[in-house]
Amino acid sequence: MENLKTNMTDREIKTLATYIADTLIKRSISANDNWKADDEMDHLVGELARCMTLQNVYEEREEYEKCAIMKIRVNEINKKLGIDLEDGNENET
Repeated sequence: MENLKTNMTDREIKTLATYIADTLIKRSISANDNWKADDEMDHLVGELARCMTLQNVYEEREEYEKCAIMKIRVNEINKKLGIDLEDGNENET
């Protein structure tokens, strides 16, 4: 086997790296076009959990103004997630 040595310039290496990165990004986006929506939903669920936890903490501390702010935030997130808790009958049959 012939011993080949190839020296690439920094510019060639950067061009190759950019090509590889662009190709990987295009393939990952085409493989799953819903990743942005999934990521946003995950973020909203995490934010909902955080706000509900804070709401409970503020209620226990009797910090009712902060509790009310968290309740408003929880309702806003629920609307974005399509959860309707206004009528209070979700678990009743």
